Amino acid sequence: MAGRVRRSRYEHAEGLSLQQAQRDLRELVTAHVLEPVGRTRARYYIAGPRFPERALDIARTPMTLTDPYAA
Repeated sequence: MAGRVRRSRYEHAEGLSLQQAQRDLRELVTAHVLEPVGRTRARYYIAGPRFPERALDIARTPMTLTDPYAA
C-alpha cells in the first residue's frame, strides 16, 4: 500500500460486496493496521501504526518498468 485507498476502490479491486468491504476496513482500523482519514464520502485509509513495515518499504521503492515490446 503506497498512499491511500478508498472503500470503493478496495471493493471493486477485490470483487467484494459493500458490506464485505466495510467489514474488512472496520476490522483493519480496529487492529490499527489502517487509519481512516476524513468522513463519509471523503473518507480514505492510510497505513496505520501496525501496518507491516516490510510491506511499506516494498511499496515505497521506486521501480523502473521496461517495455516488453522493445526490440
